[in-house]
Amino acid sequence: MSAAWRTGVLLCAVLHLAACGDGEGPEAVSTTYAYPDDSQACAPRGPAPDTFHFRTPQGLEVLVRAPANYRMDVRHPLLVVYAGAGMTPTATERLTGLTPLATGAGYLVAYPQHVRPSQAALRKLATIPQEVATRHCIDDNRISLTGHSDGGTTATALAVMPHTPFRVASVIPSAAGFTGQDLAAFACPAPTPVMVFHGVKDRLFPGWGREASAWWARCNRCRGTNLTLAAGTCRNYLNCAATTYYCEGPQGHARWPQDAARQLTRFIRDAPPTDEPSPP
Repeated sequence: MSAAWRTGVLLCAVLHLAACGDGEGPEAVSTTYAYPDDSQACAPRGPAPDTFHFRTPQGLEVLVRAPANYRMDVRHPLLVVYAGAGMTPTATERLTGLTPLATGAGYLVAYPQHVRPSQAALRKLATIPQEVATRHCIDDNRISLTGHSDGGTTATALAVMPHTPFRVASVIPSAAGFTGQDLAAFACPAPTPVMVFHGVKDRLFPGWGREASAWWARCNRCRGTNLTLAAGTCRNYLNCAATTYYCEGPQGHARWPQDAARQLTRFIRDAPPTDEPSPP
C-alpha cells in the first residue's frame, strides 16, 4: 500500500477542489434513460425516487442517484465515486459532474463520504455496493469504481486487493496515490478495463499515473508498451486482454480532469460485464 494511503497525507487544505464543502460546481441533476426492451429484470424494490440518502451500518453517509425515470424492476449497473480528502457526497458529485451523464447511460451512481485512509476505512468502503444493492436492483457484473485523489486511491486499492467482496468491472482512478512500486506488491487481478487519469502538473504524485497505467498494462497482458493516441487526452495500449487507457492532462493534483465525466461515462458504458461471479 502506498505511503500516501497509509499516512493519509491528502488534507482538505491541499485539495481546494470544488472543494471540501458543497461549493460551486456543475448542477447535479439526474437525467432520463432509454430503457431497452430487453432490460434485465429483478424483483421490484424501493425506493422509487431518483435521489436517495442513507447511512451504512458502519455510519458512512452515501448519496445515490438513479435515472430520472428510475425503474425499480430493472437491474442497473453501478458506479461508485469515492471521495477526495474531506469531501462530502454532494461535494464529490459537484466536483466530478458525473450524475447527468452516468444516469443518462442507465447507471446508479453512489457517492460515499470521505473516510480518513486506513485498512479499516477500506473495509468500510468496500461494503458500498452491497449496501446499495439492499435498496436498489444492481447488476453485480457491472460495478465500476472511480474517484479523485484519495478517491482514486480507494478505487485502485479495491480493484487490486484480493479480498474485495465484489468483482470490479472497470476502474477509473484520477490522481491516485499509487506508484508502480506500490502496485508491484500486489498480484495482478483478472484482466480489468482501466482508465487512469493523471495531471502532468501533479506535484504531489508526480508521474505516478503513468507508472500505474504501465502496471495495469502488464496485468492486462498488453503486447508492448507503446501508447497509441485515442480520444482527447487519452492514449490506449494495444492488444490487451482488457482495455487499458492512460489519460494525461495539463492539470495539477487538485483538479478533476477536464472532460473526464464524458470520457469516463463512455468508457464504463462500453466495458464488457465481468464473466466471473463476485466473491462469496
